[in-house]
Amino acid sequence: MNLEIFVLVVACINLAVVLEFVRRRKLAESFALLWTGVAVGAFVLILARPVIDRFSSFVGIESGTSVVFSLAILFLVIVNIHLSVHVTRLDDRVEELATEIALLNGIRHPDGDENAPDGSR
Repeated sequence: MNLEIFVLVVACINLAVVLEFVRRRKLAESFALLWTGVAVGAFVLILARPVIDRFSSFVGIESGTSVVFSLAILFLVIVNIHLSVHVTRLDDRVEELATEIALLNGIRHPDGDENAPDGSR
C-alpha cells in the first residue's frame, strides 16, 4: 500500500508543478502534455498494481516496486535523450542565426550608407 500512496503523492505534485509552470509560461504546452501524461500514467500504475505484481513475479523480480522504479528510470533516460536532441537542434539553429547576423552586419557599413565602399558619403 505504501507504493500506491507514494506514486499518488508524486503524481499530484507533478501535475500541480506542470500546471503552475504552464500558467507562468515557463513550460511549453508540448512538454506540459508529456508531463501531464506522466501523471496520468502514474494514476494508471496505481490502479494496475496487481498487474504489475504479476508481471514482476513472471519476469523473476522480487517486488512490483522495483519494476515501477526501473520503468521510471528508463522513461527518464528516454526523456534525457529526447531533450539532448532538442537542445542540439536549437544549438545548431542559434549558430545559423549568429552566422546570418554576422553576415548581415558585415554587408552594412557602420555609418548606415550601404552604397559607399569606404564609408564616405
